[in-house]
Amino acid sequence: MVDVFISYSRTNQPAVRQLAETLKREGYSVWWDEELPPHLSYGDVITEKIGAAKAAIVVWSQDAAASEWVRAEADVARNQKKLIQTSIDERMPPMPFNQIQFASIGDWRGEDDHPGWMKVKASLRALCGPAAAQPVRVTPPPAPPPAPPARPAQSDGGRALLIPLLIGLLAVAVLVAAYLFWFRGGAPAPTENRASADNKTVPPPEPAPPQTARADDRFTQAAVIEDPDGFTNVRGGPSAAAFVVARVNQGEVFTTYPQRGDWWRVRTANGTIGYMAASRIRVMAPGAAAPAEAESAAVEPEPGQIFPDSSRRRLAAAELEDMPVDELRLARNEIFARHGRAFRDPALRRHFRRYRWYREQAAEVALNPIEEANVRLLQEAESW
Repeated sequence: MVDVFISYSRTNQPAVRQLAETLKREGYSVWWDEELPPHLSYGDVITEKIGAAKAAIVVWSQDAAASEWVRAEADVARNQKKLIQTSIDERMPPMPFNQIQFASIGDWRGEDDHPGWMKVKASLRALCGPAAAQPVRVTPPPAPPPAPPARPAQSDGGRALLIPLLIGLLAVAVLVAAYLFWFRGGAPAPTENRASADNKTVPPPEPAPPQTARADDRFTQAAVIEDPDGFTNVRGGPSAAAFVVARVNQGEVFTTYPQRGDWWRVRTANGTIGYMAASRIRVMAPGAAAPAEAESAAVEPEPGQIFPDSSRRRLAAAELEDMPVDELRLARNEIFARHGRAFRDPALRRHFRRYRWYREQAAEVALNPIEEANVRLLQEAESW
């Protein structure tokens, strides 16, 4: 059983090789079709490997999107809840995979702090757990050279034979001691307490578990934004030039903690951690209701929005029964539009650009759990 299965187009093999080698260095076991046994059929091996893997990374590109094999492998991984999507040419995944988040790694060259690579690693930790530690090889010191043969003594023959015999026994003892020290764990652990009060050996303390996230336990204070634009971007670093990783709308609750400086670390409702301008943050008192919760459940509709409250409440199937397919599609995409998604579909782009509330931000946007559920329901309703 392997940790990670990689699906890709053959034309992208150099980039995929870098991904596979980096995953192995991180401690994950990896399978991709470069390791395909020559005596087995492609389809049988792929089905077996995807089913056995804990996670499946699909590397989308223009060629990958046109490949029936890559689409089929992505569909299997999606059905098994183990799909991780990446893109190496800034191209969105094809339908229906374009409704699932993906990480852009087209400009990734192996650096550990790349935003797209950090998203891939976070998904791998969720699906595979922490990567296994790489074994450390200890090279034993070279054995001492054999003692030079003793020159025969000119006098007593018995004493002349005794000296080389003692030297040989000493060399054998040194070799045995070196073997036991290096290969049998003869060296005591530095932190081990050799004797306690009852004269029993006390084992060394267990190592602390690896940290999977930085200071997650600090995000204890609920907050909302105060921004005249009605939304605030969450960025990957403490700078207005940093990559946008999420967006918080007016009334949405997120968590943070007291910090210094102009940028505070925050965690959104769907778990994305990033930085927000401190001037846009209003920390809520314990037990206080968010503005969106304190107001009436009715939301003033914005022009061009079919369900203006679909970011705050779960839609019901009964609301969608008599809606045309085109209207359902717009209702689904307006959820992404509120977060500033840059649509590739020209028709959707023209439609949403007519409204002042729509501001293009990025091809990849984050949704909260309510929005994700509504997107799935609307997509199902389009096929009714």
